[in-house]
Amino acid sequence: MRTELIDKKAVEATVKVTVPAAQVDAAFEEVLADLARRVRVPGFRPGRVPRGVLLKRIGEGALAEEVKEKLIDATFEAAIKEHDLLPISTHFHAHDPVRGQDYSYEVHSELYPEVTLPDLSTLKVEAQGRELTEEMVEQAIEDLRRDNATLVPVDRPVEPTDWVLIEARSLPAEGAEGEGEETPASTYPVDLELAHEELVTQVVGMAMGEERVVTLTDETDPDESGAPRVRRMSVKLVDVKAKEKPVPGEELATQLGMESWDAVVERVRSSLAEELRREAYEARRSELIDKLVAGSTVELPPGLVRRRQQTLLENLVEDLQQRGETFQSYLARLDARGKREEFERELIETAERGVKRDLVLEKLMEVRGTQLSDDELTDALRFLAAQRRQDVGSFVRDMGERWVANYRFMLTRDKAVRELLAELTGEADAGAGSEDLVAAAEASLEAEDEAHDHDHDHDHDHDHDHDHGHEGHEH
Repeated sequence: MRTELIDKKAVEATVKVTVPAAQVDAAFEEVLADLARRVRVPGFRPGRVPRGVLLKRIGEGALAEEVKEKLIDATFEAAIKEHDLLPISTHFHAHDPVRGQDYSYEVHSELYPEVTLPDLSTLKVEAQGRELTEEMVEQAIEDLRRDNATLVPVDRPVEPTDWVLIEARSLPAEGAEGEGEETPASTYPVDLELAHEELVTQVVGMAMGEERVVTLTDETDPDESGAPRVRRMSVKLVDVKAKEKPVPGEELATQLGMESWDAVVERVRSSLAEELRREAYEARRSELIDKLVAGSTVELPPGLVRRRQQTLLENLVEDLQQRGETFQSYLARLDARGKREEFERELIETAERGVKRDLVLEKLMEVRGTQLSDDELTDALRFLAAQRRQDVGSFVRDMGERWVANYRFMLTRDKAVRELLAELTGEADAGAGSEDLVAAAEASLEAEDEAHDHDHDHDHDHDHDHDHGHEGHEH
């Protein structure tokens, strides 16, 4: 076999492969022998079909096609290795081989790019966490009181701190009362202390059995002009209860299963401190990743960007379907607002950002030589399995080997970030526990699924494939 590198650029290359005639003839014989065993011809036993009958049965074209596949599969990987290429994907320009003749074809590969990281020692991480305050502790205790309140029936109009049961029915938009079918009513419990202020202000003052028309602004579903859609509902008050909140003290501590009120306060403080620690860690981690990506240089392989775009679109379609809208109607809405070009531009930019981020973090993992131990992987999987109330073995079987391999990759990549962050800040690794490992990996996945905010409501791209191998033949 002879190979020739006939073209090479930053992220693509073309190699010409020439297979000698003797290997071509051998491939014809091997394919014919295999077909003789597989092809059933009436009146002949498998493997005993005369060659002329077999060729008539399968056709010269089909035979040549199988020989072509065999020759390419047997030679292209060695040809790529011979020229030290690292392909992400490959396709081929190839004709059918002919007996007694050398066979040549071209391998076109999209290459894994060179990534140049910034000087890691010069990176500065400046994000600061919030300090724990008494106001935070007091609010957390108030939340405990609300969560453990007793609901008491009252005979009075609704007040802003009440629990209410409402019967709601959607109405046509203003000026279109006669259009569309009437929507069936549904019943919802609402804690007004947790409800949106827009609903609270319209419900307060209602009496039992009273019905009102309320309007709510839906920021996630713009109308044709791009403004938030205003929805109208008929709301009937079915029930109202006041909340009798327990007084902070020993009785509430007992209700919470704690030994003393001091123990409750200490638990609240420690929980808030842990939450603030993780919040600060995530802020510093995000800052570090942003600076790594901004300071790195890499030429993006077009195929990876197209693949990311495709996944973004697939997730958008799924999101729209969940909201009862088609992709075609979504595009029509963008066209009506003159936003179609902006959408397409932002789609490309989001795909490029995601691909660059992946490549930079993979390079970081490579240059640092980061490894994830089997124990670290098992701990993370055990934590995830426990969340689903499964043992690790069942969880792994359900998720599959490919998922576990990709998840290990994500954990390893995040470990590289964590370790660099610890070195730059002089702090101990703040994300080394099993729960922290899982949370960080999930944050990494969410960042890859970066919100592509055409209408400020779409998250995308849940498929990161680390198999940079041969994608298939395109002849």
